[in-house]
Amino acid sequence: MLTRLIEKKRMTAFLFVLFLLVFSAVNMRKELPILGQAVKEWWDGGGDLGELVAGVNSAIEENVFGRYGFIDAYGYLQLLLGKEEESNFEVVKDTEGKLHYTYFAEEINDTSGLVERAADLSGILEEEGCELLYIMPPEKFILGHTQFSEGLPYHMANETADDFLAQLGEEGIAFLDLRDYLAGSGLDMSEVFFTTDHHWRIETAFWAASQFCDWMGETYGEEMDSDGYYKDKEHYNFVTYKDVCLGSMGRKTGRLYTEVDDFTLIFPKFNTNYRYVNSISDLEFTGRFEEALIATPVIWESGDPYETDLYGTYLYGNPGFSHIENLDRPDGIRICMIKDSFAVPFAAFTSLRCGSIDLIDPRAFEGDYLETLKEGEYDYVILMFSPQNLVDEFFPFCKEE
Repeated sequence: MLTRLIEKKRMTAFLFVLFLLVFSAVNMRKELPILGQAVKEWWDGGGDLGELVAGVNSAIEENVFGRYGFIDAYGYLQLLLGKEEESNFEVVKDTEGKLHYTYFAEEINDTSGLVERAADLSGILEEEGCELLYIMPPEKFILGHTQFSEGLPYHMANETADDFLAQLGEEGIAFLDLRDYLAGSGLDMSEVFFTTDHHWRIETAFWAASQFCDWMGETYGEEMDSDGYYKDKEHYNFVTYKDVCLGSMGRKTGRLYTEVDDFTLIFPKFNTNYRYVNSISDLEFTGRFEEALIATPVIWESGDPYETDLYGTYLYGNPGFSHIENLDRPDGIRICMIKDSFAVPFAAFTSLRCGSIDLIDPRAFEGDYLETLKEGEYDYVILMFSPQNLVDEFFPFCKEE
């Protein structure tokens, strides 16, 4: 049995090497003129060596014949060989077949500096009559459920998040830890996250928005959904597109290494009226929830999973600044979220219970944080970053000069 397995792996490796040779020959013939043009443009432009390298890389990436087929073939080889990691352990597969970003960690990250900035921001907002809150999304490695095979790295993101929230509590900053609610959520733990992406599924974001609104009622007396109307799934359309979603990790490993995800679009059956603007477009989107807050062309153009980021269907992805205005609730609470991409569908569903929600993504925001927060006259400012994003990049405010 063992001998047959070894022979199978050797034959698989031989066929893949043969495929590589044919693939390289085809591309060499196709790309030589293109590479020659890239070198000529560099020479004529008098650029430096770095510009030449960048130009050649760009030419190769844009013109490789069958590059997605190559990724698929390489991923299939890894599957046949029984490998549970790719890209030097950047992406690993758990025992259910779900992909994870991870790394070897010996201890938790030090987040004390991030907590200090949050505490400073909380003090500034308090003077403006505004409350700072924190929402912690779940980590894809769900403690008590997710399992890695022996030898695969674990990043200790959950433990870092635990320590971070404990420090926030000591500073008197209220937080909602959504990880604590998963067990009693009724959600299938195997379906909380996409298989090929690091994000939670749209269904999970829908659930999380309801948990947040309930928590706001219990903690601050905000009647955002006192009768449970907005959490009732019967009031929404759930449209599922089969085998169309290949997430950020799936685009690294290929479609054959693991399964391609389904994608579910959720939007209200009831009447809604919105206005939406963001910092990357001069356009103003108005109308029903699905007209203003969902980029439906992304769905229409989802034929190639490699070319489509379906998670960015909601709110057009992650602009530096976005403004959602619920025209049906002009007296509703005003929220600003400083956030990562987990907040995108979450904010869309939460906006059904609010007057307005503004979103700031630190990776693209170019404005002044304190000036923006003061001018917004918000009732609440919410920090929302997933456990792996408890890093300096997402806390650029209140830094010491």
